[in-house]
Amino acid sequence: MEEDKTAIEELKAFAKKTNREIDFDDKTYAASGINPRNLVKQHAVISNLIEDEPYFVNYCDMAGIGDNSMFSGLFFSVDFPVTTRVKLRQKNVLDKMNLFSRKSEFKTQSKKFDSKVVIEENDERAFGKLFYSHGIQTLILDIFKLDPRLKLCVNHIDAGIVPDLKNKSTLGIYITEQWLLDEPIIKKLYTLVEKLKMKIQVGHEVHS
Repeated sequence: MEEDKTAIEELKAFAKKTNREIDFDDKTYAASGINPRNLVKQHAVISNLIEDEPYFVNYCDMAGIGDNSMFSGLFFSVDFPVTTRVKLRQKNVLDKMNLFSRKSEFKTQSKKFDSKVVIEENDERAFGKLFYSHGIQTLILDIFKLDPRLKLCVNHIDAGIVPDLKNKSTLGIYITEQWLLDEPIIKKLYTLVEKLKMKIQVGHEVHS
């Protein structure tokens, strides 16, 4: 009987099958008085520099806290100030029931888009330049349809494990608390995020 593959082994197989490069590491913290059990720290970064694709970053640090302790998704640099913070996620049943949340969340000029997402941002000018675009909004909704766990954020996740993204503003489409291992979803996500990346780059050129 074939043994189940580890997450890193699955991602290594995906990288090989799709002719991409993979950088990976897997370490274990020794148990201590503070952490009585062994803790894992691992990452797997898939890239295709020839095609200038977004980086597929998978990271886990069991000693970490918050979203940065475990995440998985596609990341690329964006021409936003490093102080910009944007978080978008698909609206769920609880959001629709919570009247206080509805009163406080940020709105765009699209009722359709606003009815489907929750937006947090600290830079309306930077946000509005790009995310008011109908084409970009449609792509974001298509991305969220792939998996309800997916979020879009700018500078919320530290993707500095990738040298090319270190100390840069970064946009990520990702999940937390698990890694993305479903190959059909990963392939579709690559296609949609690449389109999003191109539209954002064009949008910056138009507004610059």
